[in-house]
Amino acid sequence: MVFQDTIKLAPQGKGASDITGPIRDIIRDSKIKTGSCQLFVHNSQSRLLIHDTVDEATKEQTVDFLAQLAPGRDDSVNLINDSMEAIPASMYTAVTQTTIAFPVSRGKPLLGIWQGIFLWERTTEPKERILTITIIGE
Repeated sequence: MVFQDTIKLAPQGKGASDITGPIRDIIRDSKIKTGSCQLFVHNSQSRLLIHDTVDEATKEQTVDFLAQLAPGRDDSVNLINDSMEAIPASMYTAVTQTTIAFPVSRGKPLLGIWQGIFLWERTTEPKERILTITIIGE
C-alpha cells in the first residue's frame, strides 16, 4: 500500500522547528502500520533533519559545526556567530538534505527515544513550506 500527501507548513523562523507531531499524525491517519516514510521539502532554503529533542543546545552545536565545516570567509569565528548565513549555498546543499526517510512501526515513526523530525529554516524571512510525505507499507 502507498500513501502520499502534500501539506503546507506555516512559516517558521530561522533555525530548527520540530515537526514530529504533524508527521506522526499523518502516519497514523495513513493506516499503514509497518513500512517506510519519506519526507521531501520543496525548497532550497529549508532542510530536514532527524535530531536530538532533549537538549536545545544540540541545535546550536549543529549550526556551529556546519559553519565550521563550510565557512564563507576566513574570519570563520565571526561567521559562526552569524549562524547558517555563514555557509555558502552550494556547501549548505552539499551537507544537508531536502529528503529524509525512516521506518514506520505500529503506525508510528520508528525514531530513537530522544529523536525528532525538524524542518531547518536557513532564511530569516519566514515563508510557507510545502512538504510531501510518502509512506509505503502495509
